[in-house]
Amino acid sequence: MPASAWPDDTIRFDLRTLDAHRLHVRQCGPQHGEPWLVLHGGPGSGCQPAMAAWFDPLRHRVVLPDQRGTGHSAPAGTRRRNTVPALLADLEQLRTALGIERWGVVGGSWGAALALAYADRFPEAVSALVLRGTFLTGFDDVQALFNARGAGRELLRGARRTGQGLPGARGRLVVASRVLQRGTPVQKLNIAAQWQQAERRLLRLPPARRARPAQQMATLRKYQIQAHYLMRRAGLGKPALLAAAARIGARGLPVTLLHGQDDNVCRPANARRVQAVIPQARLVWVPGGHLAVGEMAQALRAAIRSAGGSVAARQAAGFVDLAVDRVA
Repeated sequence: MPASAWPDDTIRFDLRTLDAHRLHVRQCGPQHGEPWLVLHGGPGSGCQPAMAAWFDPLRHRVVLPDQRGTGHSAPAGTRRRNTVPALLADLEQLRTALGIERWGVVGGSWGAALALAYADRFPEAVSALVLRGTFLTGFDDVQALFNARGAGRELLRGARRTGQGLPGARGRLVVASRVLQRGTPVQKLNIAAQWQQAERRLLRLPPARRARPAQQMATLRKYQIQAHYLMRRAGLGKPALLAAAARIGARGLPVTLLHGQDDNVCRPANARRVQAVIPQARLVWVPGGHLAVGEMAQALRAAIRSAGGSVAARQAAGFVDLAVDRVA
């Protein structure tokens, strides 16, 4: 199966929430397979076919929701009632609707932060966590994102065109958010394109090609949601997220942390901070950067396979293995 295409057995459906959102969900693999939930990054990115390729199509039942306002969920790009508590409630509604008792959770970047919040809020729903390139949602994390190796300069140039430019990473985010929410249609599209180029530079990707109108609107919606969350420390904040991680650690939940050695989006120190409060966590350093490609994709497949096997063994034996496996 090519990573650019969804598996042939993919089931697509919409989950209607009580507050009038419509969550778009894809499900792959056998109905009675080992259940896994995938939480995409961003915020605002949506799930991609490559995420399904991390799993064994004969063994794993994989559930891939587009979070509120993202991907094919509706209303598209909305920030109304788009909060972390609402996202967590959506995941629980989805789990219940699918008749899943407990599932493993895989999250990358923002998705890793959301996975920690979910496992803390609903501890009985989660059997294992696999977290890639964890984002800790503090303002220093946002500053690192906008300052890292000059990637934010393109965004600052876009902001200055509005006549409201402010110095520093915080200023870039404030101005960009203001334009994305209240600018003219042209200003909104321009700042979204600038943000995309800054992000691609940070990820060491080539500049984006000229987009069609529908693609431009999708890009705009993505960064409107991203700015909405980043301006609010993603609705979590680093102290609260690390406190949630400590409670997860105290319960002995199996956790695997994967982090790129050269990740300049979510700094390697983040993984060490999380492991410090989850002593049973297995930390694996992976050659490469932030994206789930190459060796990181291979590491994800191995971690999911290992976590699933260990969870089944623990359930059969009736105990939790608290061994620490640190890979430097």
